[in-house]
Amino acid sequence: MRKMCVLLVINLLLLSVPLACTGSEEYAIIDVDLDEVLERGVPFPRFWTSTGLCPPAPRQSTADFLLSDDSLLNLEIIGSLPNEGLTHVRIHWLLEMLNFSHYDDRKNIFYNFTQLDVLLDNLREFGLSPGLEIMGNPADGSNATSDIYAKERKHRFEYFWTDLTMQVASRYINRYGVRNVQKWRFETWNEPDLKGYNVLNFTVNEYMQYIRSVRLGLDAASRLLNNPRLQLRGPAGLFRTGDHHPFCWSSLKFCNDFPRKCPFEIVTFHRKGSGLRADEIVTGGMELVHQLRDMFPNISHLQFANDEADPIASWSTPRSFQANVKYGAILVSTVFQHWSALLQGRFPNLESISHDNAFLSYHPFEFDQRTLLARFQMNLTSPRHVQFIVKPVYSALGMLANSGLMATEVKYDIRTNVSYLVSYESDPFYACILAAQSNDSSDPTDRRFSLNINVKLPENLSSQTVGYVVEALQLELTDPYYVWSFYGKPSYPTDQEFRAMRGVQFPSLLVEPTLLAGSDRLKIDLSVRSPWILSIRICSTVYPKPGPVTNIRIRKVFENQVLIFWKQTVDFGRCTLGYQIWFRPTGGSWHFINANQHTPFLFFQFVSSDDLGVKGHYRVRPMDLLGRFGTFSEVRYFEG
Repeated sequence: MRKMCVLLVINLLLLSVPLACTGSEEYAIIDVDLDEVLERGVPFPRFWTSTGLCPPAPRQSTADFLLSDDSLLNLEIIGSLPNEGLTHVRIHWLLEMLNFSHYDDRKNIFYNFTQLDVLLDNLREFGLSPGLEIMGNPADGSNATSDIYAKERKHRFEYFWTDLTMQVASRYINRYGVRNVQKWRFETWNEPDLKGYNVLNFTVNEYMQYIRSVRLGLDAASRLLNNPRLQLRGPAGLFRTGDHHPFCWSSLKFCNDFPRKCPFEIVTFHRKGSGLRADEIVTGGMELVHQLRDMFPNISHLQFANDEADPIASWSTPRSFQANVKYGAILVSTVFQHWSALLQGRFPNLESISHDNAFLSYHPFEFDQRTLLARFQMNLTSPRHVQFIVKPVYSALGMLANSGLMATEVKYDIRTNVSYLVSYESDPFYACILAAQSNDSSDPTDRRFSLNINVKLPENLSSQTVGYVVEALQLELTDPYYVWSFYGKPSYPTDQEFRAMRGVQFPSLLVEPTLLAGSDRLKIDLSVRSPWILSIRICSTVYPKPGPVTNIRIRKVFENQVLIFWKQTVDFGRCTLGYQIWFRPTGGSWHFINANQHTPFLFFQFVSSDDLGVKGHYRVRPMDLLGRFGTFSEVRYFEG
């Protein structure tokens, strides 16, 4: 009987269909005239595609943590959003992965880069660029009690940092090419004013020498390889009072007094919220930038970036809103509000924001910490393994990734906490209406919400057929945390419980892909559960078929379980609805292994039966919302 009840509840969770609007529900009307949108649109920079993490203490174990199976799998899933949904990961203490090798006869320093090479090779394969902070102390492998930096500090302080920065930059330009390394985000020491980070005990004078030396090192690498200047970001600080945070303020005073010698192209700072409202983040950032520009007018031409634009500080503190759709809605609202401030000129020279949420959650807070994924450490299996479940905030980033290259102003309805953004591409035509309803971290006043959506299609599409699809995230419906809670929050979920969580971890299809011909309007009535995030994508039939799928990777999870990853070119990828994954066991026939499962992102976890197994051949092909298929990828064999 209990099993039947469980299956009934899970089936209800998976049910997501349009409903007629009722008068008893809170409601909003979204009217979009796409001809007006095409007239008013401006370029829409993707300023939110960075995440970050800090390896746990002790920092000397940074390499062990970052190269662990759990960490690499976490990063690979993070890099598997479509259309470069996340492009950068900012990681503290990367220089702790270097080891001092030897001095030559001229006292030049040589390092062993092996561990850092492995991490950066993996990031490149995952489609991620590093936020590479010149931060940490390379270990002296010849003597665990010695310190290469201490040896150099007294007599060659500036040389040490210039040489180290030059070696890092030049090595990876040679390894990956200048075009790839130019995408990296080189940055100075994170929050140098805090004792927990200033482990080398810089004085203010030494810190000023350090940032100038890092700049010289990047310039030396560029000249050495006859390459363009590499940008430097900093000081990555909190910018509290001058008495307590002299490093950050001193660096900008130097830039103001000597603008031609300023080491930074992009001024980075950290402004989080208090956990109540998303607007605290953008308001705090704007207030600081205006203060800096007033105090230091000679830096007004520089760009600004909020490296840690999170709802609240302390990633590991468990909070209920971080487990479910509320966090995803807050992140979407944060992006919307920064775009409005940038578009209206209220946030001058905003370059980017980053979310500090690439951490690995741990028991018993698998969902409640500020992370993109929930990690389950299956310590009772032999061998031990890890299972990851996507949280709604990850799926929210995937929905943002489908935004077009042009956009208009965000529309707000203060009464209902609904906001929406229309982005598009004009030739060939594509539009994405992304809407969200959130009372931030507070509970919604009404559980159900009615939406009347009216879209007037462009006049020049009157002779064309268009396709559209509606996807959504809703509290408790596309919410693996709710399923986990239903089962009693088990430390070691069963296969059935994992299957139920994965069944609701991605956006659901509220309206299946639909073709519309001979009509100039699109009208949709929905009833959704608050808080929610909604995406309507519209594609013309002249939009090209999905681009090819490449770089198939198969990762073993456990017995008869694998994660399949792939890549797809970004060009013309926004009309992609999902992916078909096919498997052929050795000596058998092809099986469509994700049939009836919406797979909108660039990975899929295959849990096979004992009879079928996982050893064999795999191939993937994309399908767009017009019902057209892209070509199959090359076949990849997995030995099991």
